[in-house]
Amino acid sequence: MNRAGRILLLLLMLSGCGKAVERDASISALRDSPEGFTQAAPGMTVSLPEDMGAHHDYRLEWWYLTANLHSADGERFGVQWTLFRFGLRPGPYRDKEPGWRRDEIWFAHAALSCPGDHRFADRSARGGTGQAGVTAQPFRAWIDHWQLENLDEIGEAGRWSLAVDSEDFAYRLQLQPRLPAVPHGSRGFSAKSAAGGGSMYFSYPLLAIDGEVMIDGLHFEVSGQGWFDREWSSQYLQPDQEGWDWLALHLDDGRHLMLFRIRGTEPYFTGTLVAADGSAQTLSANDFSLQPREYRDSRFGKVPVVWQLQLPAAGLDLEIRSWPGDYWNPGRLRYWEGPVSVSGSHAGEGYLEMTGYGH
Repeated sequence: MNRAGRILLLLLMLSGCGKAVERDASISALRDSPEGFTQAAPGMTVSLPEDMGAHHDYRLEWWYLTANLHSADGERFGVQWTLFRFGLRPGPYRDKEPGWRRDEIWFAHAALSCPGDHRFADRSARGGTGQAGVTAQPFRAWIDHWQLENLDEIGEAGRWSLAVDSEDFAYRLQLQPRLPAVPHGSRGFSAKSAAGGGSMYFSYPLLAIDGEVMIDGLHFEVSGQGWFDREWSSQYLQPDQEGWDWLALHLDDGRHLMLFRIRGTEPYFTGTLVAADGSAQTLSANDFSLQPREYRDSRFGKVPVVWQLQLPAAGLDLEIRSWPGDYWNPGRLRYWEGPVSVSGSHAGEGYLEMTGYGH
């Protein structure tokens, strides 16, 4: 789902069109399926490498990376990089349309986190200029000089590189998918409520990562693991839904886990358990319990930062705890995106994303 507040953040791109966007109008854009746009639906499937590319007939999509990294001296870092596309009218668009197009906007977020310290930067671009975009084969996603790209000429799962520079942090990372892509839900259609609505959604649940991060003029050689999400939709939330809590976890026994709760009149739970060999099992609300246990005062109010996860059939009883600090990505529709540590029946690490808090 969203690695992240992915869809909510896409609406921030509208502010680049030259006028303010009110919160109610932005939320309605998540709940409506505008005329002419394709909507994700049961029965649709994921096709690779084509679906690494852009879907101009959908309204919302993103390419989303999170990573848990460490240096040789034990310093811990979290990395997030996301490229969003927001369609103002449905494509496909004319290939030779000159100048700045008003039919789509691109938006990117980058963050570097340490325990107690969170740095954030963003960029935006209009469609039609080449300033931002995505190609499927070889895979490349970019906005200005920020880019995530496949270093191999063939296939979508070769060696990748990520390059980001901002005023007070930067990173240069090399990434290698270690497991094949995992479609979520029903063959890639990920429902977001019992009443309908959802997205097409798949992940690379394990990326081996090494490289360098820079913060305040200091350089650190790092290594670790990451999670990559790919998602697209034209309608996401139902009228009564207000936000979500999303987790992507790497466990010490080689398993990987994605879970989310969409908050509303009838909360909606689902997830995917990925075995060490890459095989995956879709989880329903009857399979697991995910409950907040502790809250933290933050600059935008109280947020749940300790969670209890129980998945009895898989032998999992986990405490998931946010790193110390405040991991808000600021903006008109802000969201929390930060690293977590896992303890209990298994140790591990991962990322927590939360939207809809601190109105």
